[in-house]
Amino acid sequence: MTKKYKTFSNFDVYTIVKELDANLSQGKILNVYEIEDLLILKINTTQGRRNLIIKNDSRINLTDFDYPIPNYPSQYIMSLRKMLKNRRIISISQHSLDRIIIIELSNIDGGSWKFIIELFNKGNFLLLDDQNILKVGKRYRKFKDRDILPGKEYKFPPSRGEDFLTINQEEFTQLIRDSDSEIVRILARNINISGLYSEEICFRAGIKKDSPGNNLANSEIDILFKSFKNVRNQLLFGNINAHIVIDDKKEIAVLPFELHVFQKYQKRYFNSFNEAVDEYFSRFDSEMIITPQDLQINEQIKANEKILKNQLEYLEELKVKKNNYYKQGDLIYEHFKSLENLLEVILSAKSKGYSWSQINEKLEQAKLNKIEGSKFFNKIIPPTQQLLININDNELYLDLKKSLGENANLIYSKGKKADKKIKGTIPAIEKTRAKIDQLTTQKESIELNINYLIKKPKKKWYEKFRWFESSDGFLVIAGRDATSNEIVFKKYLESNDLAFHTIFPGSPLTVIKNQENKIIPKTTIQEAAIFTACFSKAWKETWGVVDVFFVNPSQVSKSPPSGEFLPKGSFMITGKKNFIRNVKTELAVGLDLVKIERARQENGEDFYPKIISGPNTAIEAHTDKNLILKPSKTGLTSGKLAKQIKKYFIENAGKENKKYINLLSLDDIIINLPTGQSVLRSKT
Repeated sequence: MTKKYKTFSNFDVYTIVKELDANLSQGKILNVYEIEDLLILKINTTQGRRNLIIKNDSRINLTDFDYPIPNYPSQYIMSLRKMLKNRRIISISQHSLDRIIIIELSNIDGGSWKFIIELFNKGNFLLLDDQNILKVGKRYRKFKDRDILPGKEYKFPPSRGEDFLTINQEEFTQLIRDSDSEIVRILARNINISGLYSEEICFRAGIKKDSPGNNLANSEIDILFKSFKNVRNQLLFGNINAHIVIDDKKEIAVLPFELHVFQKYQKRYFNSFNEAVDEYFSRFDSEMIITPQDLQINEQIKANEKILKNQLEYLEELKVKKNNYYKQGDLIYEHFKSLENLLEVILSAKSKGYSWSQINEKLEQAKLNKIEGSKFFNKIIPPTQQLLININDNELYLDLKKSLGENANLIYSKGKKADKKIKGTIPAIEKTRAKIDQLTTQKESIELNINYLIKKPKKKWYEKFRWFESSDGFLVIAGRDATSNEIVFKKYLESNDLAFHTIFPGSPLTVIKNQENKIIPKTTIQEAAIFTACFSKAWKETWGVVDVFFVNPSQVSKSPPSGEFLPKGSFMITGKKNFIRNVKTELAVGLDLVKIERARQENGEDFYPKIISGPNTAIEAHTDKNLILKPSKTGLTSGKLAKQIKKYFIENAGKENKKYINLLSLDDIIINLPTGQSVLRSKT
């Protein structure tokens, strides 16, 4: 089977760092998480929120997959959060073509800080201050050439071998001639090229990779150097052609450009190296992070079912024994006189010196002759001094050392013991059944979790704002804060739209988009007014109704009167305002399950949960179930409210959808709620 490549080469780092720098520069770090040996940075970029995922010893990339976030961060993550949160990313670069990434971060106190990622020696994450002093590290170690210790200056590891970017033909030739090692090893060890790319250089040159370097002719070394330059130029100046290599339906490698060694293999192509890396490595992450969680519970259920089966069989056995013992005791008393006479005959014969075998013979003969009192006789068992009798096809053992009454009492006592065991077994059975029910319920709860990573659907342009679709099909957007209010005004307010605002400051700029220049119905205008009211400061102040107005885009301006200043997110309104009085602050929250294709071209489809909020008439037109929120001074905070909302949607979903709704993060719910406390009720 072809080898699977699970770690980044320095070429991969070079390629992906350029993409990361373009996507994340000027982004702000919102939070830091750790899952197993994965570090995830949540970053707010100009294109929306992105998750940067780093595996400590293998790779770094942006991910569109939904990774489960642990509830309890480690002490290391707590320390890292304290120092990384709210820092802005200045740039992302690679150190000296090594597997080292430098994320340069803003620092209000002076020079920039650096977050160093080392993708070798089991990996490391290191935060340095503006003096290169190590503040927080994942691992602290001492090496021959450097120390990684808290409070000490950080030093990069020395580069290995010749400089890949500057080595010339003469230096390259000397390197090959001076070694009797295999060519592929010479390139990897002395010019810092990964094994795969060393093989590619040999393959392009048509030279066997295991040929000793000092055996090559000058012409062969010239061809090898030409091949080396082609690969170097491809990395530095060639087009990115990101793809995953597939061998016998198995994904074996992810590459930034085509390699000749894989020219006969099937490939899947992507728009960026980040996308290809995300798709490729998410499979390994899925196997590592999300294991079949019901495996242990299934084993426990099977074990308890086996216990229950044994208990039920034992209970039936006890019931049979109890009935038999009581029946035997009853039979003795039914034939007490005859049996007592039989015992007297046997004991009398024994006292007269007859042996047990002689008595056996006499009684067997008497039974054949049908002598009275002998019909119940079966045989005497000398070793145990027991008498085996048979009454109506029921065999009983009597102790010849005890009287018949004592034998009857002994048999009855065995029946009582069996009855006592029955009474003890029944609660044990109920306990086992309860355990099985508990485990089954737990298994059903676990089935809420999907045992593979789900790829999030790509966000639409308007999802970076507050938004909803009106009951008439119009898109309505609104700013989330002063900055996004400015963006709505500058980029998305067009001549056919309508703009909404409350009569007081502290309101989103809300816009009904109308690119087709249709007549906007009154219902959509009313819904936009409700939306504006709910996301204004009226909610936090718990006002039940507010006045809202709307105007044409030409009436909205950023030009203040002479001598005045408009703060960020504020606007000038000129001309007549169209007022909508006493707009209720009442918001509906609904759930939409967005259909998505399963990753890696596997059969089947998945769904991803999306929370939408807006006026009730609009939300109920697009969702099956929704909740109604109202502002309240005694209501729940957004965090507690989000938990209630998620719980409601899970409990009211069909079994097949519960696992998808469980993917909802509380953050995704909170971002769709107004600022302030709220009470909720389900729509009847």
